[in-house]
Amino acid sequence: MDYTKEDYLETDKPFAELFAVKNPFDQKRLLEKMAIAAKAVGVSNFKSLYAAYCESQRGALVPEDNLTCADGQPQELNCGDWRCDEYGVRRGQGMYETVACQNPVTISRRFVNIDTGAEKVELAFRKDGHWRKLIIACSQYANPLELMKLADVGLGINKRMAVDLSDYLTDLYGLNDGRLPVSKSVGRLGWVSDSLFSPYVDGLVYDGGPEYAAIFNATRPAGTYLQWKAAAAAFRRESYAARIVLAASFASVLVKPLGVLPFFVHLWGVDSSTGKTVALMAAASVWACPEMGKYIKTFDGTDVGYERTAAFLNSLPMCIDELQLAKNSRGQVVFNVYRLSQGAGRIRGNKMGGVDITPTWANAMITTGETPINTLGAGAGAVNRVIEIECTSAHKVVGNGHAAAQAFRRSYGHAGRDFVEHLLNPGAVDYAKKLYNAAFAQLNRAETTDKQAMAAALIVTADQLATEWIFKDGQCLTAADLGQFLASRAAVSLGARGYDYMCDWVAQNVNRLRPDVEQGDVYGVLDGDWVYIINSVFRRVADEAGYNPTALLSYLKSEKLIRVSGGKTTVTKRMGGSVMRCVCLHLPQESEQATIECTDFTPL
Repeated sequence: MDYTKEDYLETDKPFAELFAVKNPFDQKRLLEKMAIAAKAVGVSNFKSLYAAYCESQRGALVPEDNLTCADGQPQELNCGDWRCDEYGVRRGQGMYETVACQNPVTISRRFVNIDTGAEKVELAFRKDGHWRKLIIACSQYANPLELMKLADVGLGINKRMAVDLSDYLTDLYGLNDGRLPVSKSVGRLGWVSDSLFSPYVDGLVYDGGPEYAAIFNATRPAGTYLQWKAAAAAFRRESYAARIVLAASFASVLVKPLGVLPFFVHLWGVDSSTGKTVALMAAASVWACPEMGKYIKTFDGTDVGYERTAAFLNSLPMCIDELQLAKNSRGQVVFNVYRLSQGAGRIRGNKMGGVDITPTWANAMITTGETPINTLGAGAGAVNRVIEIECTSAHKVVGNGHAAAQAFRRSYGHAGRDFVEHLLNPGAVDYAKKLYNAAFAQLNRAETTDKQAMAAALIVTADQLATEWIFKDGQCLTAADLGQFLASRAAVSLGARGYDYMCDWVAQNVNRLRPDVEQGDVYGVLDGDWVYIINSVFRRVADEAGYNPTALLSYLKSEKLIRVSGGKTTVTKRMGGSVMRCVCLHLPQESEQATIECTDFTPL
C-alpha cells in the first residue's frame, strides 16, 4: 500500500489491487486501510474514486464472456455485468456488491400473442432444488412494484432487491434477442383471424390468467372420436331438443364468419330428469371436457364474470346450467340476456384514468333452467335472441340421460376441431353462407322476426354441415323443424305483451273497477268494452310488471287500443264526484280483433 499521490490520481494500481480481493470482508477491511493511507498523502476522496472505478469495470465487461451458470438452468444466457449462479443474482464486488435475488433467476422463453402481438416471458427460478416456471407480462418485470409480488410464489426478493432484479431481467431480455426461444401464445379461445382458431394452432401456449386456465385446458380431447360420434349420433335421434342443442354448439363458431348476432338456446322445464343438463354436456363435449365447473358453468355469477367468460370463449359456445341460481329473494330472474346477446361488454374506466379494453365475443349461449330465461317485461331485443324449448316428463330431451352423460364424459373435444378444420378449407365459409341464406329466406317467410330467423337459420346451417362433414347420416334439421320453437312477432313485441298483461290485470281487479262496489281502493271504472284506469294506477302497474308506461302507451295509441284527447294518451273521467285523468283502454272481446279508431274523444 506504499502508493504516492500520483499513483492514486494518475494510475489505477491501488484500485485494481483492491478490486482483485474477492472476499467481501477482506475487501472492506482493505478499503478502510487504503482510504487512511490515501488521505495521508493528500487524497481524501479515495472511497468515491474506488466506487467510480468499480462502475467502470462493470461497463468494461464483454457481454459474451459472462454467461449464466446456475445448475440445471434452461439454457446459457448472456447476463452482461451480472452474475447468475447457485448463489443467486448479483453484480459488483465486496462492499459494492448488489444482490438482486437470492435464487438463480433466468428467462427461459419469449411468448408472442398471436391475437394482440403483446409479448410475455417465461421466468424460471430455482427453489428447493427444482426449477419453477411462470409466465409474466414484460411490463411486470419492468416494474419493481409488480415484480415484488413474485415473492408470493417463492422468489427470494424484497422491495430493495426488486429494483435490481428488474434491471437484471431487462438486461437479460435485451442481451439475448437471438438466443431466447420464441413461442406463439394466446389468451383466449376462438377465431383469431380468418385462418387461425385457438386452441387449434400447433405449438400454441396459453398465456392468460389463472382464472381461465381450467377452461383452456379443458379443450384438450379425450377418449376416441369414434366413441363420441356413436354417442352423439344416438343423442341426436332422441328428440328435436337434443338435435337443436348439439347443432347450436357447432353453430357457435359460425357466428363470426357469417356475420350473425350472438344468440341463446334455452332449455327449461319444472320437471326433473328430463335431460336438460345432459344436453348441456353434449353441447360442451363437442369442444371440451363436459364436467361441471370445468367448461360448463352455473348461473351463480356476476355480470362482469359473464362478460369476461364470454369474451374468453369468444367463438366457442358458453354453456350455463341452473338458471334458478340467478334468481333474487323474490324469485325473479336477474340474468341480463340482452347484454350478453349484444356481443360486447360495458365500457369501464380503470384506476389509471383511462378506459379498459372493451370485451367482445361472437358465439352461442346454451343455457338450462326450471323457468324461461326472459322475464315477463323483457324487451323485444332480449326475446328476439332466445330460442326457448320447454322440456317435460312427456317430452324429454333424452331417455337414458345417465348413459349419455357417461359416454360424453369418456370422449370429448374431437368434433369441434374437425368442424373448424373443415371450415378452414377453401370455399367452406362461402358454402355455409349459401346454406344459411336459403334457410333464412325460408324461415323469414313465417310469422317470426328477423333475429329469430337468423338464429334458427344458423342452427339449421350448422346441423347440415355437421351432418355432411361428421355424422354422414343424412338426418339433418330443416327450417320447418326449427319453426315450431320460434316466437311469433306478436309474442316478441313488448307492446303486445304489455297490452295482454293489462287486460289480465283488469280481469283480476274487476271489483276495484266498479265504484258502486265497496272494495277498498278504486282503480278506475268499467264501461262496456272500455275500461278507464286512473293514470297513476296504470303507470304503477305497468312499471311493476317491467313495462315502461310511456312506451306502452305509445304502442297502444299506435294500435288504436286507447282513446286519446287533445293529442294526449289520457282522457278525463268523472268518478265519485271527482274528475280524474285516466287511460281509456279497449278490452278485447271473443272472436273480435281490437281495431278501434284512435280519434279525439270528448268524455261524458
